[in-house]
Formats: sequence, C-alpha cells, structure tokens
Amino acid sequence: MIRADRELLAELARMNSDVVPLAMRIMDDSATLDEQRTFADRLIELSTRLHNRAHQTGLVIDSDQQS
Repeated sequence: MIRADRELLAELARMNSDVVPLAMRIMDDSATLDEQRTFADRLIELSTRLHNRAHQTGLVIDSDQQS
C-alpha cells in the first residue's frame, strides 16, 4: 500500500470517528455553524481524494516496498 493510500485511510478513520459526536451536537442544536462548515469542508476534500483515487489508472509502486 502506498503512503497516499495509508494517509487516505487514516483520514477516513478520523472522519468516521468524528461523525457521531457532530451528529449528536447537531441533533441537540449545540453544533456551531462554523463547526459544521469545517466538517463539511473536510468531507468534501476527503471525498475528492477518494474519487480521484478511484479514477486513477496504472500501478503505483511504493518505493519503500521495493527489494
């Protein structure tokens, strides 16, 4: 797995961990608009990275895994 993929998966894990607390604050009307915008911006950036990865062509070899 290349570094970019590891970083993408790590960010997906962080987003996943952050969804429930934010959702709870949205439901009890305590989440600020700035907090919601920041989360939305993170989600857009992450979805763009995931979309771009899904549309890549060719094999990428991680230099630290070569013999």
